Amino acid sequence: MSTVKVSVRLVDGGLIEFTKASGFLRELQSLQSQGYTGKELVHRLLTDDWGAPPVAIEISGQSHDGQDFEVRIPYA
Repeated sequence: MSTVKVSVRLVDGGLIEFTKASGFLRELQSLQSQGYTGKELVHRLLTDDWGAPPVAIEISGQSHDGQDFEVRIPYA
């Protein structure tokens, strides 16, 4: 099973990094197809409970068909 890397860049200069299972990519794509973007997308995908708020969320990894991908979601 492949993993997806998530990097959260915070307004205070902090960085939070973690990995998620490949199903996370399907969840991201499903939410995007429903029209979620920006802050709404981040809240549904991860959380709305941040100490210092994010500037952007970067998601990278390899898709199910073996293609590398990188997605940047501005927190606006």
